[in-house]
Amino acid sequence: MKKIAKLSLVAAVAVAGLTNVNAASLEEAIKGVDVSGQFRFRVQDKQSDTAGVKSSTAANDTDVEIEVGVKVPVTDQVTAVFKIDNASNKSDSDTSKDGIDIEDYYFSYADSGLTVNFGQQNIPGRLTDGKQGDGVVALYNLGAFTVGAAAFMNHNVATVNGKDAYSVIGMGNVGPVSLLAQYVDVEDVLNAYNVKADASIEMVKIGAEYSETELDSGATKDDRSTLKAYAAAKLGILSAKVTYAATGDNGSGTVDNQTETQTETPAEFLLWNVGTAGKADMDLYAIDASVKVTDKITLRAAYADGEYGSTDTDIKETLGQVSYKVAKNLNTYLRYADVEDGTTETQRGRIEVKYSF
Repeated sequence: MKKIAKLSLVAAVAVAGLTNVNAASLEEAIKGVDVSGQFRFRVQDKQSDTAGVKSSTAANDTDVEIEVGVKVPVTDQVTAVFKIDNASNKSDSDTSKDGIDIEDYYFSYADSGLTVNFGQQNIPGRLTDGKQGDGVVALYNLGAFTVGAAAFMNHNVATVNGKDAYSVIGMGNVGPVSLLAQYVDVEDVLNAYNVKADASIEMVKIGAEYSETELDSGATKDDRSTLKAYAAAKLGILSAKVTYAATGDNGSGTVDNQTETQTETPAEFLLWNVGTAGKADMDLYAIDASVKVTDKITLRAAYADGEYGSTDTDIKETLGQVSYKVAKNLNTYLRYADVEDGTTETQRGRIEVKYSF
């Protein structure tokens, strides 16, 4: 979508903020503006029981997410970038309206293969995907390869702040092989690296990825790693992926491995509920298959089975999903999963409707 007029809310805010502007100057002001985003609504239900005793903390909630990204050309090389979303409100007892967050706001300079972003933004890379901060990111395209570096003073990497974070990254292709590597250093906290390689052969794609983090202090600072290997194939209406994942004796390889919370950082494996993040000494196998029944309906089935910890706790997840494509930019799905983690069994369901523009 190339014109801000396609998003009435943003257009209204823009018009309300302008004074003494005639129609011609307003048209000039919005020329070339690119607007994109999504509106997503979820209804979720989660219930657990341990050794046959139901938990009193069942989770029934809704989750609304509205994101609007705006790119405003300043000069031929400079673009101002903003991303606005709503503050999450998942409580079933809270009927107040959500607040508004300005998630990204930075200037982007692009010229002759060089891109430099300055301001609040995401830190690129599979170790830091989803992490944000105030800083600078520079990427340079060399044709088959792209190299880059980042420096952030304020950030949420490794759930700490007040410490500078630095990252270097490189990615590219050598024939059918895609390569990526990243190194991250959080001053006086940790250093981590990630390497990934994928190759496509006919209908099959195979890949491997390894991440390792070393804490700068603490008695158990070593052997925090995640290894993933996978093979995926697509044949007609059927697609399937088989994955093996393992973590180190002291934790997983993500930069946030100190926490036991799940993360969607791509360097880790995550089915829906079962993942490697925060899990020590884990071995896991998973299979994920989908069948495109019609142009609009897709069926998905997935299963993960593994063990973790010094006591080899068993963990399993069985998942089923039905997706329905209502329109080009409007998708829905119904998902249900059963999880066994030691003596605890959890059932989780979700209905999602998502519109993107």
